[in-house]
Amino acid sequence: MTREDPVHKFHKIVLVAFGGPSSSGKTTSSAAVKALFKHSILVHLDDFYLPDSQIPIDPVTKLENWDCPEAINFEGFIEYIKNLKQGKGLSKKLDSLEAKVDLKLTEEEEQHFTKKIKTNIPDADKTLFVLIDGFMLFHDPRLMELFDVSLFFRASFETLKDRRESRKGYSTVEGFWVDPPHYFEKIVWPAFVSSHSYLFENEDVSSNLIPLKKQQYRIHDIKNDNGNTLYDLVDWSLDSVIEEIK
Repeated sequence: MTREDPVHKFHKIVLVAFGGPSSSGKTTSSAAVKALFKHSILVHLDDFYLPDSQIPIDPVTKLENWDCPEAINFEGFIEYIKNLKQGKGLSKKLDSLEAKVDLKLTEEEEQHFTKKIKTNIPDADKTLFVLIDGFMLFHDPRLMELFDVSLFFRASFETLKDRRESRKGYSTVEGFWVDPPHYFEKIVWPAFVSSHSYLFENEDVSSNLIPLKKQQYRIHDIKNDNGNTLYDLVDWSLDSVIEEIK
């Protein structure tokens, strides 16, 4: 969407959340989906991180905990998303810390999905799709209630750990962060379990989502272990959006 796009040209605004633990595929998928919609904006939760000097220190490991809710300006983020849902601040440009995504759909795949959107979402050209990407989108009911569609990307502990540890690091507000040894199992995974276990049967994040929670928050679940392609993830994402907004 360009800065000149007036709000009144849209019949509706649809908020689609791409959530899940670190390295689950949500950011890559959201970027690919954004390219398919004529009118869309992509918001990254990571752009609401606090300055490096304000990141909480884990009391056990004494390491900076970048994966807990307290590392994010959540009140500011919720207010920002509320405004977007009401059609406010759509042209406000955030300085993004998110690295560019290298993995993209082929031209043929884009054409296939563009046709799918045109066939199944007749008013897509009059709809603004607000795509929201973040590792901590599903821990706070105040935020979840704002989403029209919630896509929950997840994978096994081993898969996520391998993907996370293959990354070189992350740009931050004040510099650059590289995970110290064993950071995933000591900080990242426990933080995910702590904030998301309430959504799962027996509070086991390797189990199934609670059916009533899925229905209440319009959650669509995908287990993105190794073997899924970007095509698969985008196809699933679009099917979920189509199902919810028809």
